[in-house]
Amino acid sequence: MKDKVNMNRIMRLKNRVLNTRPEMDLENALILTRGFRESEGEPLVVQKAYAFRKQCLEKTVKIWDDELIVGNSGSKQRGGLLCPDTCWSVLDDELDTISTRKYDPFYLRDEDREHFVDEIRPYWKGRSTYEKWLCQIPEDTRILRDCGVLYINRKAVRGWGETTAGYEMIIKEGIEGIKRRIEETRAALDITKPGHYEKMVYLRALSLSADGVIQLARRYSAEASRMAENETVKTRKEELLSIAEICSRVPEKPAETFREALQSFYIYHTCIFMEQNAASYNPGRMDQYLYPFYKADLEAGRITPQEAQELLDCLWVKFSEPCLFQDEKTAQYSAGYPMFQNICVGGVDENGMDAVNELSYMILQATMDVQLYQPSLSVRYHMVRNPNAFLKKVAELIKLGTGFPAFHCDEVGIQMLMNKGIPLKEAYNWNPCGCVETNLAGKMHCYTSYADYNLGSVVEFALNDGRSRKYGIPAGARTGNPCDFKSFEDFFKAVKEQITYIIRAMVAGNHVNDDICLERVCPALSLSFEDCITKAKDYAWGGPKYNVGNGLDAIGVADLINSVYAVKYLVYDKRMLSMEKLLEALEHNFTGFEEIEKLCLECPKYGNDDEDVNQLTAELFSFIADLIESFDSKYGHMTAGILPVSGNTPFGLEVGALPSGRKAYVPLADGVSPNAGTDIEGMGAVMKSVSFIPHGRFSQGTLLNLKLDPAFNQSENSTQSLMAFLKSMCSLGVFHVQFNVIDRDILIDAQKNPEKHKGLLIRVAGYTAYFVELGKEVQDDIISRTAHAGVNV
Repeated sequence: MKDKVNMNRIMRLKNRVLNTRPEMDLENALILTRGFRESEGEPLVVQKAYAFRKQCLEKTVKIWDDELIVGNSGSKQRGGLLCPDTCWSVLDDELDTISTRKYDPFYLRDEDREHFVDEIRPYWKGRSTYEKWLCQIPEDTRILRDCGVLYINRKAVRGWGETTAGYEMIIKEGIEGIKRRIEETRAALDITKPGHYEKMVYLRALSLSADGVIQLARRYSAEASRMAENETVKTRKEELLSIAEICSRVPEKPAETFREALQSFYIYHTCIFMEQNAASYNPGRMDQYLYPFYKADLEAGRITPQEAQELLDCLWVKFSEPCLFQDEKTAQYSAGYPMFQNICVGGVDENGMDAVNELSYMILQATMDVQLYQPSLSVRYHMVRNPNAFLKKVAELIKLGTGFPAFHCDEVGIQMLMNKGIPLKEAYNWNPCGCVETNLAGKMHCYTSYADYNLGSVVEFALNDGRSRKYGIPAGARTGNPCDFKSFEDFFKAVKEQITYIIRAMVAGNHVNDDICLERVCPALSLSFEDCITKAKDYAWGGPKYNVGNGLDAIGVADLINSVYAVKYLVYDKRMLSMEKLLEALEHNFTGFEEIEKLCLECPKYGNDDEDVNQLTAELFSFIADLIESFDSKYGHMTAGILPVSGNTPFGLEVGALPSGRKAYVPLADGVSPNAGTDIEGMGAVMKSVSFIPHGRFSQGTLLNLKLDPAFNQSENSTQSLMAFLKSMCSLGVFHVQFNVIDRDILIDAQKNPEKHKGLLIRVAGYTAYFVELGKEVQDDIISRTAHAGVNV
């Protein structure tokens, strides 16, 4: 009966989220603007902290019915925040279309529009970091961006994100402990010494931010007390009084119970979203830093497992409230309002031993219970250390078809951290971040996914002397007429030159952005980074212990491999057609050249464990890893990743026909997955092909999407088969896999009748979204993926 009552609460909370329309929330932007006006003359970081504290003191504080964990970064339950100091003009450009745009629309109320036009826009015009980026972007980078070869604007449009705050320090020490650290650092400074004044200014900003967090929690406490006075239902009155008591203590003071730890975490979590609108603020290894509180409560008789599970389930609903506001172009690359709040369970501890505990299973269960699109749930699985019972629970969750969890080979994740320069002992504590990137809680500064580059364009440029087929202008390197290439080596050299040209342009843009981002200060986030406090140096300035070069992410892996191999096989090895004929067929999108199209489609393809294709895969992606790591930034050498979000769809719209047989202007392949319909030898062959990518060197993560036919769940020993497949993946050194388990007919019906499928979850690429909130092109891409009826290893 108790479990049933718990789920009734969860379903009420869940349904309220599902039935709430996302809308623009400009309250924080308005308060921020007024805070900057009031603090003019102060250093930028003090202005930011002053305005943040003002937001904490003045923002709407709302506690919804049934809630046990409270907090919200804005004033609306499903709101998109605008941070005008980073970028106000995106909303200005879309004032008339934001409510109805194709991807991720936000309803804009008339009163919010008036606040924006009358007060927010006039103040911030000419002041935002996005405007500085648009003025300073290098010309080669701009041309590639405008031709759809690079997607590089997004980090100028929103705040930092792509980080894991030091939640454990907040929970265990409380903000009062953080303030003591600030005072200890301040006490060692002398204003007469060069550089110390700047540090004293920064510590003042940290103190303002710390006070803001405390005041916000106290306001939630006061609101809960007010509501309790008016509450007539005894049980709810008691719940509100408990909320009031808890919020009067945390996060100001160290948490003493499991519930206090959850509440402390969530108040702070909303604060860093409030400070800067961004995706991928990651809770990280919650089963590790929350477990001591759960264990102590259980042993003391303060909580039952069922009560703890209910609290986790309530928190899981809260994670699904915020919606990422981004411009329409960016939304095409990550449709579905994704916040990328990545929670991780499993793996090994700081000694390299099994880290799975009771809370690991409960966190998996929370995702099974709630089945909302957030938080993103990831599993670290260590084949030697983690128990079979844990892997079985993971397999059972995968079979539910929610797209969770993302499954990571722990050994490869550790390699990736070490490739970023992290010592082994600390690398053991890595956590997935955002989609599939790698991070280290409270210690690492990096844009894990700074920009994306289009590998389909690489092939197109190599076959067109650097010209974009769609735009008809030179955009890439001038590598010559491919009809003059005497050998495959000549063509392959042109491909590499195009890759090099594109990567150089990305790095140039990165360095400009790194300088601009020095102004994107974030003292509230920096509160949870120990080194930011001891160095008196903001996260934006490289304050954390480890600073890593930003991540450059490839999209269209299979398109590159299959196209390069098709040229090798058809033109040079087998001489089945001339380069002239191939170019003519591509120019006409294979119309009138159906025989050539057939030859291209019948070439050996990536994903089928073909030896020659596998070797080409290894050579191409070792070259790319070498190239990216050869570039340095002020924070360290640049880093590589392969994670498309949903960018394979808009990138495909920029690329003409390819030698792989792909038609013009259709989606590219996602992640390290094969092109849709070309993986005909089963999932085992896919995994073997994928293993030829040097995953450990793509230290910002590699993403593999697979689709299972629901009939698989009905097969005998399906759980054991899936477990064996996941173990084989780890033995092959593949970093990540995620599954969709859903009937194609259901997806088609949801596309036609979205009102009947509001809660339908689907794995897009590194994140889960409501299928009906995706654009049609992304929906079509998901529907087209190969569905496997079984796993073979």
